[in-house]
Amino acid sequence: MHFAVRRRFMETLAVLGLIATTFIGASPARADYAAMIQPASGKVTYLVGGCPSDPRPTHAGIDIAGPSGAPIVAAYDGVVTTRVVNFGTSGYGNYVIITHASGYTTLYAHMQQAPAVALNQTVAKGQTIGLIGNTGNSFGAHLHFELKRSGANIANQGYSCGQTVTRGYSIPMDFPGLQSNTTRTIHETAVHGGAWQKMSTGQQISSNVFTTVNMGTGWGDILSSSGGYLWHTFVNGGRWVTLNSGLALNATSMSAVNVGQASPQILAVEDGRLMHVWGDSNGWHKGWTGISTTGKVSAVLMADNSIQAMINQGGTLYQVWTGGGAWHIGSTGQPVGDAFEAVYMGGSAPQVMTVLNGQLHQIWASSTEWVTMSTGIAIAPGATLSALNMGGGWPQVFTAEAGNLYQTAVMNGGWTRMATGIPASGPIDAVYLGGGQQPRVYTAD
Repeated sequence: MHFAVRRRFMETLAVLGLIATTFIGASPARADYAAMIQPASGKVTYLVGGCPSDPRPTHAGIDIAGPSGAPIVAAYDGVVTTRVVNFGTSGYGNYVIITHASGYTTLYAHMQQAPAVALNQTVAKGQTIGLIGNTGNSFGAHLHFELKRSGANIANQGYSCGQTVTRGYSIPMDFPGLQSNTTRTIHETAVHGGAWQKMSTGQQISSNVFTTVNMGTGWGDILSSSGGYLWHTFVNGGRWVTLNSGLALNATSMSAVNVGQASPQILAVEDGRLMHVWGDSNGWHKGWTGISTTGKVSAVLMADNSIQAMINQGGTLYQVWTGGGAWHIGSTGQPVGDAFEAVYMGGSAPQVMTVLNGQLHQIWASSTEWVTMSTGIAIAPGATLSALNMGGGWPQVFTAEAGNLYQTAVMNGGWTRMATGIPASGPIDAVYLGGGQQPRVYTAD
């Protein structure tokens, strides 16, 4: 379908209120169900008030025993309203409290290091905020997690003693009013008149899960999972518009590629499964790839027009590819951080840029094995990133660090990090439109 025809088709859907067909999940997702995600992986050893084998009447949270140094993520979007650095042996040790919409608060205690977020910082669902540790009044590496609404402990509704939980999976509870009160505005940062400038698109989504793709329009097309549906934001007639695709999608991660068709194709993580999403003249569809995962996904288009992806599964990098009419997954054996993105630079596999131990690393496949190497560029804690191929043989990387946007590229034979002077927070994604222009960077602030 020609691009202009596709636009008219999508607009007609919006005007008529038609709902596109889907292969699965045709009914809308419940907006208030499973809105928060598990902040860490491990075994639940204590509930509020303890467990039958070891009651603790004064215990005010959920203890999740996990490996020291493993990531702790924000259970939902919010603002850091308490940040304490205490490496002693009393109290919660290093901890933060995040305030969410509709009276919800979460507390994350006993962090190994100082929290990776600042006081009053806006954080996104799934963003790394610290590492599992043993600081404060603690007897072994674990996360003490408190979940309250209007000051009342509600965490026991979703946990049981001895339960094993996985970071990124939904907490099986109802969260009335949580999603409906959270909105973010999509912003575009680009170079105009020789300087970086950030401008609002005027379009809002109620989540931080989005991806951008170059569909040849002169702007990035933005696909977002918001309110239980897939939304499409693009420029039409000189203005930004956002349309509900009609496809039920409650993704925790998504990544889109342009395969040369009228609509992009997407890989999305939903309810612990990797879904393939695509559009055609009959609307948008999705199907399960057969791969189970809760990690972040980053997809690329290969030279043969096939889709490959890289996935962070429990801190290990996995490669996803198609062959013989099926999707396949295999471990690279390489560690990967929560902040990462795949980029195709040629060859038989994508490259990956990621943050490990506070430094930007590059991961690629040699003829015999996967290799990880540090660029030597220091990255602030809690950063998010986007990587892209602008030619020149090396990826370029944009990072949102401590509220500011940075660009990292190879210059004069070495990796160089440059400040754009633009504020940025939360997840980011960038697209390269060609023609030697600087990329366009998109954020949902």
